[in-house]
Amino acid sequence: MAKKVKRKTSAGKVDVHRIVASPVRREIWSYLKGHGPHTVSEIAKGMGRSQTSLYAHIEQMARSGVIQPAGSKRSGKRHAVIYKAGVTDSDISYDPKNKQSVRAGARYAAAVLRRANREVTDHLAAGEAKTKGRSRDTFVLGGRTRLTKKQIADINTHIDAIDKIVSAGDKSGKGDLYAINIATCPVEDNFYYE
Repeated sequence: MAKKVKRKTSAGKVDVHRIVASPVRREIWSYLKGHGPHTVSEIAKGMGRSQTSLYAHIEQMARSGVIQPAGSKRSGKRHAVIYKAGVTDSDISYDPKNKQSVRAGARYAAAVLRRANREVTDHLAAGEAKTKGRSRDTFVLGGRTRLTKKQIADINTHIDAIDKIVSAGDKSGKGDLYAINIATCPVEDNFYYE
């Protein structure tokens, strides 16, 4: 079977924006960035996924440099590779002047919102969602409103605080797994939901 060739930009660099446009790969990168170096087994456990579902993603990320080997450790009769984040936030942040970044950002947002739709729909359909009070585990907000620059700044402060909590996670691995998805953007005045 032919080995996949790295897709390079015109400057000859691997397009890391394309690599992290996948929500799974972005989640792996975020996990390593927030929790430090881990093996595939540890990443899978921390993300609530199977190891086999991550191997192809991790191989592609390691080939591109988005994650990097950081050593190995004994795991049964084998040595498991320990991976760490290989790029920084600024390497993959959205850049409206970079076409690859714009396309990757749009693909990532669409995929995250599709996944959020499935996860929330499935949880609500199971009939076990807690939607009120301090023990609330499910919340969906969809709305459009006019906001001042100060109100947007306040919302962004809260989003940054939520991002910090999500990035840190429960390092003991004993907490329940949650999907946290937040999306905000300005819309045109003539934009209507149907």
